[in-house]
Amino acid sequence: MNLEESLFKEALKIQNFDFKDNVIKVTDKTIDFFESLNLSQDLIIFFKTFSFKKEIEFGSIYFNCVNRIRTENIEEENKEIYKKDLLIIGSGANGDPIVLNTKTMSVGYTFHDILWEEENIEDLNKIYIDLKMSIGTFFYKSITEEDFPIDAYDAEDYIK
Repeated sequence: MNLEESLFKEALKIQNFDFKDNVIKVTDKTIDFFESLNLSQDLIIFFKTFSFKKEIEFGSIYFNCVNRIRTENIEEENKEIYKKDLLIIGSGANGDPIVLNTKTMSVGYTFHDILWEEENIEDLNKIYIDLKMSIGTFFYKSITEEDFPIDAYDAEDYIK
């Protein structure tokens, strides 16, 4: 799936985001983490391009500061879901992680309450709602589509 970088840029533009003054270099530690996951070079370049000093608010949802992606994903409560191809890249209004399926390059949500409270999650498909959208489409629609899902519960209804 294409990342649709142009839609991500358009979403930033709609919000009058100051792209130039907020860019920050991706740390070597973060790059090493991405490479350890065998992420595509296109995705790593995307992250380098959109690495900002702070998280970016898109309506009611957030795109993480790229240099926080590693630390967020390795936190104990996130159960190292990145090892099962789900990389946390942001969060919904209620704290549900926004995740990128690193195999399909599709974005969706996971239920944070199940992720953080269940001891052992055998089947991630039970907590992952795949919206089958690129990163660019996901964040663009989050500010241009009135009924766009802001958490995993909304996402379940959205795909029905």
